[in-house]
Amino acid sequence: MTVQALGNGERGQNSCGIRNHDYPLAEVADIADSQIWKQVEGFFTKVHAPSFGQLSNAEDLAVSPDGTRLAFTGYIWSSLQDGPKAHVYIVDLPTGSSMSAVPVPTAVSHGPHNNKKPKWSPDGKTLVFLSDRIRAGQYQLFYLRSDRIGEAQPLVSEPLQGIIEDFSWSHDGSAMLIGLAAFGLPKSGFEGSGTLVDLDVSRSQWTPIVKTDHATMDVRSLWLHDLQSHQTRRISPPRRNIWRFAWCGPQDAVAIVSDRPGEGAYKESSLVKISLSDCVEHVMVERGEYFMAQPTASPSGSKVAFVESVGGDRTKLAGCIVCVDSKTNKQTRITSNVDISSLEWVNEETLFSMGLRDLTSVALKVNVLTHEVRELWSTGNACGPSYPQPAGLPGGGFAVVRQGWELQPEIGLVSEAGAYSRIHSFEDDGGRWLRPQLGQSHAVSWESTDGVEIQGFLYLPPKGQKPYPLILNVHGGPMSAFVDQWMGYRTWVAFLVAQGYAILNANPRGSLGRGREFTQGVVGDVGGGDATDLLRGLDRLVGSGVADASRLGVIGGSYGGFQSAWLTTLTNRFAAAIPISPVNDWNLQWLSSDLRQRTLDNRPYDIESLYFRRSPLRYVHRCTLLSYCAPGSWS
Repeated sequence: MTVQALGNGERGQNSCGIRNHDYPLAEVADIADSQIWKQVEGFFTKVHAPSFGQLSNAEDLAVSPDGTRLAFTGYIWSSLQDGPKAHVYIVDLPTGSSMSAVPVPTAVSHGPHNNKKPKWSPDGKTLVFLSDRIRAGQYQLFYLRSDRIGEAQPLVSEPLQGIIEDFSWSHDGSAMLIGLAAFGLPKSGFEGSGTLVDLDVSRSQWTPIVKTDHATMDVRSLWLHDLQSHQTRRISPPRRNIWRFAWCGPQDAVAIVSDRPGEGAYKESSLVKISLSDCVEHVMVERGEYFMAQPTASPSGSKVAFVESVGGDRTKLAGCIVCVDSKTNKQTRITSNVDISSLEWVNEETLFSMGLRDLTSVALKVNVLTHEVRELWSTGNACGPSYPQPAGLPGGGFAVVRQGWELQPEIGLVSEAGAYSRIHSFEDDGGRWLRPQLGQSHAVSWESTDGVEIQGFLYLPPKGQKPYPLILNVHGGPMSAFVDQWMGYRTWVAFLVAQGYAILNANPRGSLGRGREFTQGVVGDVGGGDATDLLRGLDRLVGSGVADASRLGVIGGSYGGFQSAWLTTLTNRFAAAIPISPVNDWNLQWLSSDLRQRTLDNRPYDIESLYFRRSPLRYVHRCTLLSYCAPGSWS
């Protein structure tokens, strides 16, 4: 069915110059019955339906203290329309005589609710995880005892008033730190738009919402739960927002803290030590130019390490390691050629870390006293949902979730000597059906106009001949990166390749994995050098005969959505564009968003600033191609 609204031409020419005839103002069509819809839906169904009702991926790896078991968050899809459900699984790790056995993950949480982030007690007898079984979206702590059979029980007798986002065991297992978010706080940008939990469940979905600033008490707070007395008390000061935290010895906590809870306040954070006895804060690192992430203290609490990043979404930060002396607050930056995304103490002197170097996932051991950096293992595949997120083994080595263009996610172990072995594969009939249609994946690089090397992944179709129709795919961020993931990160990438399109997943300046200078190259110049990097990549592929200059498209989400709109105002080479969740007006973004990263200049109200001169909407008259602007993922 098609509904068309017509304009009456009797009043002469319209603003577009159309004369004295009825002309379409808008058209709404139901495309669900179209042939192309059925083709796309059929492809997605063949890829994903074989995994419906089955375990299909893993995150949040947690190795038991004795190294014999691995707990993780597993995901189960039931349809193409609904998102996956998360449950906690345990799989035995091969040791000694069991090395030849094929372990099978076992679900330890059940029901229609979500369960995630399992963590073992120091003695390995208790597994605690987050569950929203009481109320959808309101995560609380539940526990399982390894010596008892039965369903998980609430850890805290009375649910805390808020959403528990994270928790941490004390080293002796007697207490737990709990991070609690107030109802109504916004999600991080990577988690999507909206709030953590909508308190007004009676409100219709279409009802407009008037948003105001958060109340001064609506923050993320830090709590201490005593497992012997079963008492829970708040230890963070009022009006202080606790983003990330960890134990710092038996008497203190270390935390990344700001005065406001909004997403834009994350960059305003400082690193503090909080006394568990009197709840007093002591500043260790003042707020500065860079973001801080993943604070973690050595077993004794004498040293604190964190990741220092140029910027990005607070849930996806990577950069260099900074080590701080807990007594003197002396800072030491430990640099390497890897953008670190995970940190874990091995002992008082050694950190185990993992991150990105170019397009490669790299694992390191870092001596914080000598600053020696030793590479343990590397792979061209992704080792996590985006950036590497391993789990260390007590005897050395680590566990990862590995995936690649032709490799469905799998859980694997890497030994201390760097030998990789697969523990469990999530391969299914959908993946086996798809694999012959994926074509070839190539790591590519090219020079931008100023000589800077730019990298990316080029996916070539298994059918057709050069030059191929090609689509430029731009990631979000801009401080982010494409890595080697199953199906190129999105199923539609695999679909288009199977239909004969080439796809370029590009990492322009501002991307992670290339060091601080490269990432900072986008700061104050969004839509400048980065846009040139992308266009030069197309020049390279057209010039080499890979891409057809008359059949080029561009797509991307968030920052990638901005580029998908912006590039069409700079050149007429594109035949089609799909900006997803784009920034079309930087000034409006600054005025209406709670995420105010200063990636342009600092003059949002100056009409001659980059906030106006780099807004696609200002130059929409230059855009003459077919463009579909999707507000969000559900579009």
